[in-house]
Amino acid sequence: MSIFDPEGPLMGTLAIIADLAILNLITLLCCVPVITAGAAMTAMHYVLLKIVRQEEGYITADFLRSFRQNFRQATAVWSLFLLFAALLVLDFFLTGGSDGTGRSFLIFVRYMLAGAGIFAALVFLYVFPLLARFENTVAGTIRNAARLAISSPPRTLVMALVTLSFPAAARIIPAFLPVEMLFGLTGPGFLCALMYSPVFLKIEEKIKSQSG
Repeated sequence: MSIFDPEGPLMGTLAIIADLAILNLITLLCCVPVITAGAAMTAMHYVLLKIVRQEEGYITADFLRSFRQNFRQATAVWSLFLLFAALLVLDFFLTGGSDGTGRSFLIFVRYMLAGAGIFAALVFLYVFPLLARFENTVAGTIRNAARLAISSPPRTLVMALVTLSFPAAARIIPAFLPVEMLFGLTGPGFLCALMYSPVFLKIEEKIKSQSG
């Protein structure tokens, strides 16, 4: 079999790379208004999961379908995260620069705020993939995302490191910048999808068994 066989592993890998570049561009464009970023990230994960599972589909059509279907919930979740982040930044500002007897307490509060921010970021890794795949309320989706983040710390930690690796590499290695521009969102998203897809399959099987 020729290495250029359309059904071969090389061409399959090149097709995935092309799909990721196209999906990255679409996601970036839909994130520009900022308020629509949640819906864009949800749609991106919807398509990424289909790519990982080798399900047939069309990048743009599937993205737009998920974007429309999940817009309200994704925007609500995204707005909550933005509000939470703004409150954390404000609290950090208010608890800084104090002297005297209350300084130790304020330092403790800042550590607690940092911990809350890190945990929220870890939950953030799962919330949009869950929105893309399962029907639930906003509160239910966030609660399930928190459970997934806690249930397997190694997987969550690796997902966090993968997500941070692309922007970190682009900052440290200037030659990596074109890769960041082409795959900054979908590159780490695809690798994360490889990790959470088996977990989602177990959840889907459980839902099917309960409904059956």
